Amino acid sequence: MYATEADGELIRLARRGDRGAFSALYARHSKAVYLYAWSMMRADSDAEDIVQEAFLIAWRRLRDIRIHESSALPWLLVTCRNLCRNATRARRSALPLVEELLPGDRVRQERMEELSWVRQAVDRLGGIDRRIIHLCLVEGYSYDEAAAHLGLSSAALAKRLQRARASIRVALRGET
Repeated sequence: MYATEADGELIRLARRGDRGAFSALYARHSKAVYLYAWSMMRADSDAEDIVQEAFLIAWRRLRDIRIHESSALPWLLVTCRNLCRNATRARRSALPLVEELLPGDRVRQERMEELSWVRQAVDRLGGIDRRIIHLCLVEGYSYDEAAAHLGLSSAALAKRLQRARASIRVALRGET
């Protein structure tokens, strides 16, 4: 039914709630998005995760998708590229933490315990606040990017992040 529809028409139908149209868009472009993600990530599981995230963003932001020369693929590839860059940036920022946690001296052991307490405090946050912490502080999203990703205003995201940080500080002082 959707095989002959142009991308613009599939998106128009999807905006009206037609999941079949969005599925057709996924079927049409997921392989190209996967290959692009794989070329940047060099791992099947990472590329698969990126594809799923790219299409999840597309579903959430149907109104923002721009058609270029009758195709949604350029918009999907830009989204894919940004997700790959964020994932790579997050990996790079996590490497020093892993190196710091190598067993050995007392300072490293204390640091590992401290990080464990931080993780526990973050785990106690609500789902959206945990996601905000992850996007902004782990993956390196800007407040505007994270807000758009989560469907929040930048001000709301900044306030939630401020409260989450305060909650973590209180938990680390042992006041919970």
